[in-house]
Amino acid sequence: MDSATCLWWMRANLTADVHAVCIDYHQRHRIELEYAAVLAQQATVATHTVLEIDLASIGGSPLTDDNIDVPSASEDQQSVTVVPYRNLLFVAAAAARAQSLEIDDIYIAPVRDDSAAYRDCRREFYDSLEQTLRLGAPADGRITIHTPFVDMWKRDVIRIGLELGVPYEMTHTCYSGRRPACGICDACVERIDAFRANGVADPLDYEIDIDWA
Repeated sequence: MDSATCLWWMRANLTADVHAVCIDYHQRHRIELEYAAVLAQQATVATHTVLEIDLASIGGSPLTDDNIDVPSASEDQQSVTVVPYRNLLFVAAAAARAQSLEIDDIYIAPVRDDSAAYRDCRREFYDSLEQTLRLGAPADGRITIHTPFVDMWKRDVIRIGLELGVPYEMTHTCYSGRRPACGICDACVERIDAFRANGVADPLDYEIDIDWA
């Protein structure tokens, strides 16, 4: 949801070609890879590349290990879903792809809601990673990591996305990887609350009945 909004925001605010990168990290919710390809096509990106990073072999998170149950939001265990250093690995892989295209600008869509449970969603993390990537680049460059939504709540991101016409029915959020979405995991609940805050029903189908009032 956040990444799709970022893509539409880039399309509206940038004049340069956009090259999309999607990461197959052997996630439980790998159905998102299918929808990412559809979204990239609809956004008419210059290229859409799927990079594989096997984080399932590391284990320890229900997002990559089918033997660990995905907690419901009511259990207040979102920290259990952390995949250690996931965004670091994602951005490093995207930076390598960017270097091959002679591109210095990388966009990623962490939002304010995520910073409590996911420490790699904070701007100071990206400031440090940006410097690291510049130091490790094969040549002097000015790699810049853009995080346009990092200080925004999900409700604000949804508001922007609705204004931009993001096809949210083609996005995927559910940690369990289900379509219809489970509606009870932390990712689903945050998404539902964000749509409610905007007074709009989510076009996505859920396994449970949702009161959108």
